[in-house]
Amino acid sequence: MKFGIMNLFPVADGASDHQVLRDTLEEIQLADELGFDSVWLAEHHFSKYGILGSPINFGMAIAERTTRITIGTAVLVLPLHHPLRLAEDIAALDVLSGGRVSIGVGRGYQPQEFAGMGVPLAESKERYQETLEILRLALSQENFSYHGKHFTYDNITTYPRPFTAGGPPILQGTVSPDSFRERGAVGESIITSPNFTPLGIMQKNYRLYRDAMEENGFDISTYDVPFMQQVWVGDGEDGLQEAAQAALNYYKSVGKVIPGSEEALEKEKAYYAAVAKNIELLTLEQTLTHGGNFGSADRVIETIEMLRDQLGVNHYIGWLRIPSLDRKAALKSMEEFAEKVIPHFKAEAA
Repeated sequence: MKFGIMNLFPVADGASDHQVLRDTLEEIQLADELGFDSVWLAEHHFSKYGILGSPINFGMAIAERTTRITIGTAVLVLPLHHPLRLAEDIAALDVLSGGRVSIGVGRGYQPQEFAGMGVPLAESKERYQETLEILRLALSQENFSYHGKHFTYDNITTYPRPFTAGGPPILQGTVSPDSFRERGAVGESIITSPNFTPLGIMQKNYRLYRDAMEENGFDISTYDVPFMQQVWVGDGEDGLQEAAQAALNYYKSVGKVIPGSEEALEKEKAYYAAVAKNIELLTLEQTLTHGGNFGSADRVIETIEMLRDQLGVNHYIGWLRIPSLDRKAALKSMEEFAEKVIPHFKAEAA
């Protein structure tokens, strides 16, 4: 079992953008020292929901200040990027970190991000697929050609070449059952953060992924199978309630940035409408029981063991820095996780 941390880079009212970036860098250095295996950086634009527009650039600073932690993205919004420039930046980070890079990618969903970048939301699926294909070619091959609807290249090579042979691993953000099945069938790595998704549905989705892999000759035991969720480790009812309230605040903020009925793609309007309604009706009690993994070290361990045994998860990524949770409380929770949760699984493995 591997363990990672997730960072969204939100800015609370009255807080400083500068301080958020500096504090987060310090937290990642601490995670490296505490023995976490990975850190995952979210990309967002044009709102204080998340202020990190370039996870790869921030990853350069992490590479120079850490020694062992893997630097991941969760996720790069591919339709907003030029594929060749992105390939160059990823390769440079891979070189400077000595191969400590994992690239999570997704299609994106926030209309204001696409509008601000001048990219039609209606083209997001096409641009995502083309950018992903070009990225894989650029990181794994020299002198390649590509002819698509949005991008065309002939006999081109990007530099620097990656430190990792064939380029760093690329994981695709995955939500729907069809996506789990399709990606398993071709042996593609995934990353997901299924908050509030019933366990039965997640069992079905992970089973679809695992079965599709086995049917097509892929050995899932050689893959990372990650799972992200908000986490708070500690004792005491007050701390527990504060963590759950911070998580609820985050979910409410999501409702402000998801596409409205006039902005979403036609096929996705019903889905986003349902998400918005569920967020509006969300309660603190529901957040505490289904919105993350909150409680004592023993309780957090039990939840992770359940995810491992029932879903096959082997890379647990915790949102320990829950947006709006007091920083001291979040850091204490991170230390508790490192001192009590990680050693439990390391000892079990040994």
